[in-house]
Amino acid sequence: MSSYAGEIGLFLRRWLANPLRVGAILPSSKALARLVGRNVVRQGNEMVLELGAGTGTITRGVVEAGLPEANLVLVELDPDMVAYLRERFPKARVIEGDATRPLDLIPSSLVGRMDSVISGIPALQFPLDKQRSYMDQCFAVCRPEGYVVQYTYSLKSPLPYQMLEMTGRRLGLALANIPPAHLWGYTREVEMPAAAAE
Repeated sequence: MSSYAGEIGLFLRRWLANPLRVGAILPSSKALARLVGRNVVRQGNEMVLELGAGTGTITRGVVEAGLPEANLVLVELDPDMVAYLRERFPKARVIEGDATRPLDLIPSSLVGRMDSVISGIPALQFPLDKQRSYMDQCFAVCRPEGYVVQYTYSLKSPLPYQMLEMTGRRLGLALANIPPAHLWGYTREVEMPAAAAE
């Protein structure tokens, strides 16, 4: 069985066990994973944090884009998915916990060192104060020039970036995803790197 088929099987088992905890109706597609990978891997030596790593479909896209596994920090709440991620990506640092609170989970030695954060958390559903807290924590773990990418099924930005004092830009669309997914990038003060669209 392929790794992607294994990811789908695990996703469906965890969704059936707890549909409210799993934030999507299907795992992310390879097309979305490639889109994310192109937008976070530019030199191949970046440090990347993925929040809500799930079954690792996006993770795999980032590795296939050229990032060494050892440069990845993955956060996932579901213990079965955590075990799968540790087996699938043995060189990555996999942390079990609430991905909406990365500063509570990330070792202090890594705070301020991330080049980018991949958010698989449905931040669109958060109230404004929780969105603000979440993004503050995401930027706190990044280098000053770091940025956050968020994928969403919404046609508009999943975060009110002007109200949150951020710059936001749509980076691309993965049509071969169910449903189609948009990728957004956010920064605090510096220009986002040039987009790599699907």
